[in-house]
Amino acid sequence: MKKLAFAFFCLIGICAAGIAFAQGPPRGGAPALMDLATAKSLTEAASAAAKAANANVAISIVDANGDLVFFERMDGAISMAVTSSQGKARAAILFGMPTKAAADAAAAGTPLNAKIIPSGAGSFAIAVQQGGLPIVKDGKIIGGIGVGGSSPANDETFAQKALDSLR
Repeated sequence: MKKLAFAFFCLIGICAAGIAFAQGPPRGGAPALMDLATAKSLTEAASAAAKAANANVAISIVDANGDLVFFERMDGAISMAVTSSQGKARAAILFGMPTKAAADAAAAGTPLNAKIIPSGAGSFAIAVQQGGLPIVKDGKIIGGIGVGGSSPANDETFAQKALDSLR
């Protein structure tokens, strides 16, 4: 019940932010810091980790605005993995933490802060499930990676291996 209430209030907050800014200036803030080459590199590393574990997953990389930069769906990945991976990546930037930590906080009824970014005319789904990690560069969140389609622990492991490949 607490998870449902938490998800409902997150959804209401995101929708309210989208409505409040729908008539305002175009999607604001600093330009996206996630470049395509980095997004592809992260996806390749996560895909290699998934292949090594005989898992078929979907991998999403979003920029700090929550916009999809790069996406890959491995052959055999279930359809739900597509939306799950994107939602996990967006939740990681929204809360600024691994989605497992956000899910654990929700389960415990612990309040979380979220960084709401105007979403223009659209709205994005989030998934507060293990498998999403923020991408941090020079102490600043520049994007998020989400992996879906395997076990939650595996999804996070594949995402972490991708981040480790940047070092």
